[in-house]
Amino acid sequence: MNEEMEKSSLMDKYIKLHLGGATYRVRLMTLLLFAAAAIILIAAILILAFSGSCAKSKAAAVSEPTPTATVIATSTPEPTDEPVATPEVTATDEPESTEPAETPEATTPSDFKTLKAGATNDGETVKKVQQRLVDLHYLPYPEKDSEGKGVVTTTYGSMCAKAVTKFQERNGIKQTGQCDKATYDKLMSDKATAYTMKEKDQLDIVKSIQEALIKKGYLKGKVTGYCGTDTVAAIKAFQKANNLTVDGQAGTKTLQLLLGY
Repeated sequence: MNEEMEKSSLMDKYIKLHLGGATYRVRLMTLLLFAAAAIILIAAILILAFSGSCAKSKAAAVSEPTPTATVIATSTPEPTDEPVATPEVTATDEPESTEPAETPEATTPSDFKTLKAGATNDGETVKKVQQRLVDLHYLPYPEKDSEGKGVVTTTYGSMCAKAVTKFQERNGIKQTGQCDKATYDKLMSDKATAYTMKEKDQLDIVKSIQEALIKKGYLKGKVTGYCGTDTVAAIKAFQKANNLTVDGQAGTKTLQLLLGY
């Protein structure tokens, strides 16, 4: 009984601690437990530190040297001085000019003689007149060569005389059908009025126009050489299909596109 009381009294004993000028009353059992815990903590720290040191030493002993990375240099091709060839650009053909043919020199021969149908005429002068009438679309080519290409001749016949008459009419010259000096000078000048086919025109060039319209499918029937309502309607259809002014009158642009010259 006395032993139990002594134990109980020991457990209930208090110790006075002086810390920072303050006095604390602490139970003896609490101090003992705290001391035991501190000893255990210190021992654990020492054990962990010792085991870590051993592990590092062992790792250092068995560690192999790290292999050195080998860099394989890839050779870069040296740039060549020669530039890369650029493909040639082929220029597209320019569209055909719709301007009237170049005007020949308006120099009248000093010994010029009036050209007349059925008369003996200067062949070279006739060829110049015919070519100019063709360029202005008053006259179709009188003949074709072996290749089918239109050519002029040295003959001043009725076809040429009719074309001259129409030229004189459209250019304010007295209509004789003869190519005199005044007609020749006007024909060869840059002020010559080109032919425009209008309704009721009757001319050899009208035949060529009708042939072209029939060939292209704009006109049905026969070639007459007379510009009637059917021919006018066909010209309008051709003009509309080719983005030209639709008036039924075949001027320079219409005739160049239709006839090809």
